[in-house]
Amino acid sequence: MSTDDVLMADAEADDAGELFVWPWTGILAMAAADEDADAATALAFHAHQHFAGVATTALQEEPTNHQRRQQHFLLLHFGKSWAGLRDAMSLAAHFAGAGRREWQRSGGSEGAGGVFGWAAVGEDLLGDGAVGRLLRESGAAARRVEEVEKDEASVAVTLGAVAGEYERRERFLAAKNEEMVRAVQGMEEESSWLRGELKELKAVADNSLPEMNHGVDEENEKLRAELDAIKGEIELRVDRIQELKECRTDLHFSKVEKMEAINAKVIQLEKQLEEKEAQESAICLLNTKLQAGENLRMEEYEHLYKLLTILKECLEQKSERFQNAYVDLTQRDHLNRNELQETHQEVIKCLESMVIGDCTVIGIKRMGQLDEKPFHHACKRKYRDDDPEGKAASLVSSWQKELKNKSWNPFTTILVDGEEKLWTEYGDIVCNAVKVTLRELNEYSPQGWHAVNEIWNFREGRKATMAEVVNYIFEQLKTSS
Repeated sequence: MSTDDVLMADAEADDAGELFVWPWTGILAMAAADEDADAATALAFHAHQHFAGVATTALQEEPTNHQRRQQHFLLLHFGKSWAGLRDAMSLAAHFAGAGRREWQRSGGSEGAGGVFGWAAVGEDLLGDGAVGRLLRESGAAARRVEEVEKDEASVAVTLGAVAGEYERRERFLAAKNEEMVRAVQGMEEESSWLRGELKELKAVADNSLPEMNHGVDEENEKLRAELDAIKGEIELRVDRIQELKECRTDLHFSKVEKMEAINAKVIQLEKQLEEKEAQESAICLLNTKLQAGENLRMEEYEHLYKLLTILKECLEQKSERFQNAYVDLTQRDHLNRNELQETHQEVIKCLESMVIGDCTVIGIKRMGQLDEKPFHHACKRKYRDDDPEGKAASLVSSWQKELKNKSWNPFTTILVDGEEKLWTEYGDIVCNAVKVTLRELNEYSPQGWHAVNEIWNFREGRKATMAEVVNYIFEQLKTSS
């Protein structure tokens, strides 16, 4: 059993059912004389010695009529993770014999110079002093450990369901996208082939029809009348097809009537296919004769002209259907992408609500926000004892604001071995961090130029997949249980 497990078991045995302050908080306390200025320093030293890197808040209580010494407090903010709870519980071991009960017993007036430490509980939250006021103002709550565990399990189950739905929609959209791409490619190939056939037929007609225009005005009028009749027949067929479509969607049709409508449609389409094949065969035969140099009879010229006209109208109608189908597929793809984005945002919200430690593998990354670590390293090297942490924080804050200005340029161009390179006075690591942030802003927010949340695989430095998110959630549940 690890040290953390021992601490957790001891805490549960000693404080079974006790309410702890959540987010988990630790309290260091010390009483000092009015003129003693080392109390805050001593508390900070103990906090740094046991919990380096944990955020703190210093408080001070003025002495009352019953107290002769000032009371100094240092609140340790351990966050919402299980690791934070273990750190808060470990205060009982670090300050054995100098906990909350001993502090209350002394009333802050005894044990001057001694440091007391304990995990904040509900009594601290409800207190009238500076500690209680600060905890209430920060929105802290008094909760039992088992309640937090139940809430996390519920959030994890919800997130797993959302992630599963997200994965299912992603696969569905991928399949639909492939289907649309194949359909569009097929349409383009068939359209290209039909345009080639039409061009070839038009060339044949342009070479042959002028010979028919001499002294055949009456024949032309007759031909136009026949073409009008054919056009009217095609319009009637189109209307009939539309009627059949409406009949198929009519809920009042019986099953027998629907089957009859479908059979009629199939018979009609088969008849149209036979007519098309006959027309193509006739065109090929006439084209063969023309290429062989044979003279066509007047009836054959007329028949060829009719066929060309019919095929042209069919091609135009088919092209229009292809265009309508493409527009419909594009609209569906846009709608599906919007739904996918909404699901993605829901997964981010659920992941943010989970209790996850600092060393997480899967989490939320702010794309377009500067990484603070390179700035801290650079300032420690550049300023050393001249408040490097403060200068790093100020530099990160100011540069993050400047990044919203697209015309701002923090780099200087220098020559290295005859090659131009970007450089800043803080070194290559800061330069590379800014370049990464600029690239993320261009990718995720090219218009708004602001940071955007993304589900991230921190171990591999890339966007996390839904499968990785689900697996990580279940691993966290197993660990917490």
